[in-house]
Amino acid sequence: MKSWHRYAITLVGGLAVGLGAAWALTGGGLGDGAIKNGPWTTSLGYGTKATDPLTRAMVARSGLLALPAKETVYWMARTDAAGAPLDGDCRYSLSGTPLNARWWSVTVYDDKGYLVANPAGVWSVNGANVALDAKGEWRVTISPDKPEDAAWLPGTRGRPFQLTLRMYNPGEAFRAEPTQAVLPRLVREGC
Repeated sequence: MKSWHRYAITLVGGLAVGLGAAWALTGGGLGDGAIKNGPWTTSLGYGTKATDPLTRAMVARSGLLALPAKETVYWMARTDAAGAPLDGDCRYSLSGTPLNARWWSVTVYDDKGYLVANPAGVWSVNGANVALDAKGEWRVTISPDKPEDAAWLPGTRGRPFQLTLRMYNPGEAFRAEPTQAVLPRLVREGC
């Protein structure tokens, strides 16, 4: 074999290994943020110059177009409160009090971070479209079957999912101690 063949094979092999490793490292999504609060994780570095290159690549690959934390904080949950992966066959209760933000929303994505088609055409709830009960709390059911008397986010049978909580213009108290913030509870009620 000629020496230029060996160089070409080595170059192509090195590029393939390097690109494969980069793809694998950035494919984990944003669920491995530095800040953890119950099942929710985030990083206050999304959308800033201070973010490390790996996190920037993960944000770019996820298509997030992240804003800095003083404008928006993005929380991700891939598990319920007990640590079990979110399962589209199961029923969950997502509940809480109004969040310390100007506006907030929770969106359901598949395990790769994409919206999943569902017959209801519903992917998200937000602070403006969930009703508060007498105690000042809201509740949403996440399940493949629509409940009769509750706000609902559809799960898709046979498919794992993840949730993204977006908090727009979070309050100063929240930004000072995000690990102590009161975030929505995510409890599996049955499968």
